[in-house]
Amino acid sequence: MQLRDLRSRISSVLAAVLIASSVATTHAVAQIGAPDEGPQPLSWYLPDDVTYDAAFPVPADVLGWEIGTWHARHDQIVRWFELLAERSDRISIEVYGHSHEGKPLVLATVTSPANHARLEDLRSAHVEAVLSGAESFDGPNVVWMGYGVHGNEPSASNAALLTGYHLAAATGGDIDAFLENTIVLIDTCLNPDGHDRFAQWANSHKGVNLVGDPAHREHREVWPGGRTNHYWFDLNRDWLLLTHPESRGRIERFHAWMPQVLTDYHEMGTGASYFFQPGIPSRTNPLTPFRNVELTREIATYHAAALDDLGSLYYTEESYDDFYYGKGSTYPDAHGCIGILFEQASSRGHFQENDYGGISFPFTIKNQFTTSLSTFAAVDGMRAKLSDYQRSFYRDAAREGGESEIGGYVFGCAEDPLRARRMADLLDRHGIEVVAATDALEDESYERGASWVVPTGQPQYRLVRALFELRTSWDDNTFYDVSSWAFPLSFGVQYRALGRDELGAVQAVGEAYTEARGGGLFEGEERPVAWAFEWHRSSAARALNQLLEAGVVARVSTQAFGASTQGDMRTRFDRGTIVVPRGIQTLPTTEVRAALRDVSELGLEVRALTSGLTFEGLDLGSGNVQALEAPRPLMLVGGNVSAYEAGEVWFHLDQRVGLALSMVEQDDFRGLDLARYTHLVLVSGATSGWGDSEEEKVRDWVRAGGVVVATKSSAVWAAENLMSNADGDDDAKDEDEDGDSEPPAYADYAQLRSTERVAGTIFEARLDLTHPMCFGYTRDRLPVFRNFNSTLPESTDPFAVPLRYTDAPLLSGFAADENVERIAGTPVLRAQRVGSGTVIALVDDPLFRGVWDGTAKLFENALFFGRAIDRTGPLGEEAGE
Repeated sequence: MQLRDLRSRISSVLAAVLIASSVATTHAVAQIGAPDEGPQPLSWYLPDDVTYDAAFPVPADVLGWEIGTWHARHDQIVRWFELLAERSDRISIEVYGHSHEGKPLVLATVTSPANHARLEDLRSAHVEAVLSGAESFDGPNVVWMGYGVHGNEPSASNAALLTGYHLAAATGGDIDAFLENTIVLIDTCLNPDGHDRFAQWANSHKGVNLVGDPAHREHREVWPGGRTNHYWFDLNRDWLLLTHPESRGRIERFHAWMPQVLTDYHEMGTGASYFFQPGIPSRTNPLTPFRNVELTREIATYHAAALDDLGSLYYTEESYDDFYYGKGSTYPDAHGCIGILFEQASSRGHFQENDYGGISFPFTIKNQFTTSLSTFAAVDGMRAKLSDYQRSFYRDAAREGGESEIGGYVFGCAEDPLRARRMADLLDRHGIEVVAATDALEDESYERGASWVVPTGQPQYRLVRALFELRTSWDDNTFYDVSSWAFPLSFGVQYRALGRDELGAVQAVGEAYTEARGGGLFEGEERPVAWAFEWHRSSAARALNQLLEAGVVARVSTQAFGASTQGDMRTRFDRGTIVVPRGIQTLPTTEVRAALRDVSELGLEVRALTSGLTFEGLDLGSGNVQALEAPRPLMLVGGNVSAYEAGEVWFHLDQRVGLALSMVEQDDFRGLDLARYTHLVLVSGATSGWGDSEEEKVRDWVRAGGVVVATKSSAVWAAENLMSNADGDDDAKDEDEDGDSEPPAYADYAQLRSTERVAGTIFEARLDLTHPMCFGYTRDRLPVFRNFNSTLPESTDPFAVPLRYTDAPLLSGFAADENVERIAGTPVLRAQRVGSGTVIALVDDPLFRGVWDGTAKLFENALFFGRAIDRTGPLGEEAGE
C-alpha cells in the first residue's frame, strides 16, 4: 500500500492516541516565508493538548536559556538527563561507554514506574521472544531514539532535550498507558566529540543580531568540521565496523534490548525541506524482507500527518537508500527492527537564508521533536504489527539458515591469528554465533587456534549472509554508500563455505574473546647474538615502533633465512623479519631484553638467535639486513584534504601503531621546513592546486632521502610528477561512424553517472611477495577496497609495481563492465627510488574506515621499509642496451 493511500485510514488512529494527538498544535510554523529568527519559549515547541506537570524542571533550568537560543553543549545535555532521572520515576540513565575524548555516552530508559521495577525481567523476556521467534509475546514494545550521530547536525540532540521533557513531565491516563506498553530508549548524543566541536563553532560566531547570509563564517565551519568524531570518522558508517568506542558501546546495548523501531536523526542541505523514510524502493538491501518496507511506509503516514499539521514541507522515497547495513537507519533492518532515517534542512548555525526565506535553529529542532512524537504514535498504534514482524523475522531467518545448503563459513589466518580473532570478536559483538575450528576439520589451511566457524543455522543468518556473501550485480546499481563490505575480504583472511556434513568439526567457544599471545621471550641462555620476530602479525608494526622509540637498534631482513635459535631449534624466517642484533646496541642488554619482553606481549614470537652464521640464506651481517629508523611522519591536513582519509591515517598510526604523527595545514606547506620529517603522507586532496614550486620542493626533499606515501588522487599526482612513466594510450573514444549518436536524456543522468563510479567495491590484486612493500604477506592474492575512479599511470620500471590488479579483478560490489576492464591489470601500488628517497603511490585507500586490516600492512610497510626499497629499472632493450 502506498503512503498516500494510507493517510486517511491512519488519521483515525492518530486521533485516538494521546501521543499522536500531541503532535497537533496551534503553533504551526510554515516553512515557506521567513520564520521567526529568534529564540522561542518552551510552549512554542510543545503540543497544546497535552498537560505538563508545572512543578517539573524545564530545560532552561539547566541550560540557562530557552532551547534553540544557543547550541547546547554535550555536558549540558548530560546534566539535563541526569536531572530527569533524579526527578522522574519514569526515567533512568546509564553510561554505555565513553568517546575518544572521554565524554560519557548516555542512554536514557523511559517507561512506567511499574516496568522500571522489573525492567531486567522485561528486557530478557523480550530478547528471548525475539531471538527464539516466539509465536506470541505480550510484553512492552521497545523503541530506540537515536540523536546526533553527526556533530554538525545539531537539531537532533537539541530535540532530545524536548523528548526527555515530554516523556517525563506529560500527565494523564494516555501517557501512562503508552509508557506501560512501551520502553523508550533515548540515545541522547551519539557523537559528543563532534557535537561539541560544532556547538563551540556556532556559539562563538553568534551575535545579538543573527546573520542569515550563507557566506557568513558561522555557517561555514573550518576543516574538518563537526560532522565526524575525534579521529574524523563518520560514525554513521561504523555500525557494522565498530572501529570506535562510541559504536561498540551502542551496539552492545542495541543487542541487549533488540528494539522494534530505531530512529536516526540527521540534517541535510539548507535549501532542502524534510525527509523521512522509506527511501528509494529499488535500493533496499535484497536481504531485507519486503514487509519491512511496508511497515516503514505505514509509519511514514504518522510523520506525514504530524508535519502536515505543523505546516512543514517534506518528501519520501527519494535521495536515500537502505542498502549498506552499516548505517543507523539500515543496521536495524538486518535485525527485524524498522530503522527510520530523518533528514532536516539545516540552519548550520542559528539562522540561515534559503529559497523559502530562511530557516531558524528553533524551527529545525521543532520538526525533529515533532517526528519524535509521531514515532511514538506509530509505535503505539502499530504495536502488534511491529512485535509480530520482528519475531517472525528471526523465526524465518533461523528456518532459512537451517535449510541452507551452506552449513557455515570457516575463516582463519595462520600467519596472523590475531587478525582472525579480531574478526571473530567483531562478529560476536553483532550477536553472531562464532565457534572455534578444531583439528577435526581436516583442512590444513585452517589451523586450530587460528580459525573460526560461523554456522548458518542461527537467528542472525541474514546478517551472516550480508557479511560473507559476495555479490556483483543488482537490479539498481546506484548506491548512496559502499556496495560491498565482505568481512573476510576486509580482514584479509582465508575463508570458504562449509557443507552441513562438515559442521561436526567445530566446538563451541567456551571463553571470552582475548587477544592472541605470542610465545613470549625465550629466557634460556644469557647472551644470544640477536633476537628476531616475523612481520606477519598485525601487531608487528606497533612492536617495531615501540622498540625504535625505546632506542633499540633494529634491522629488517629483505631476504628469507634460516637460523639456529635457543633451545637447539632450527627456525626459518620470512622476508621482512625484524632482527635486533645484540652486539650493535647502544643500550645495556638488560634494557634491550626488557623492551623485547614488552613487545612479546603484543602477540609476537620473539626468538633468540644463537649464531650470526645461518644454515640457510643470508647471514646476519649481510648488507641485505638493512638498518631501520623511527619514522617522523608529516601529514598535510586542512584545505582540500579529505578529512575522512586523513582521519584514517591519524587513527591507525595513533591507535594501532602507537606512532606520533605531525599534522600541518595544507596552506602552510610552502613555508614548511621538511628536513625534520622522514615521511610525507599525502591523502586525497593534499596535492590539490600544487604547481611547479611544490613539486620541486617535494622532489628535492625526496632526493635527499625523504619518503612520500601518497594515496588515491595524490598517488596519481605523485606518479605523474615524481616517477618515470610509460607512455599512456589515448583514452579518447572513437566517435560514432555516422557522427549522429543520440545524446543521453537528462533523466538518465543518475543511472549513467552510477556506471562511471566505483561504488565502494572490492577488487583482487596480485602481490610480488619478494618486494619490501609486500613483507608480511604469505599469499600472492590480496583483496583491496576501491572507491576511486582513476588509475595509476603505468611504470617504465616493471620492478616498481609490487601490487597490480588481476586480469579479472572484481570480487564483490558494483563496478560497470567498462570500469572493470579499464582497471584490470593496472598498478595498485608503485614504489620507486628517487635520489636517496622513495616515492610510494597507492591508488586505493588501504586504511578504509579503520577496518581494512588486510591492506593496513601496505601502509605500515611504506612507513618502516620505504628506504629498504632498492633502485630498479627496465632490463634489456627497454633499458637502452
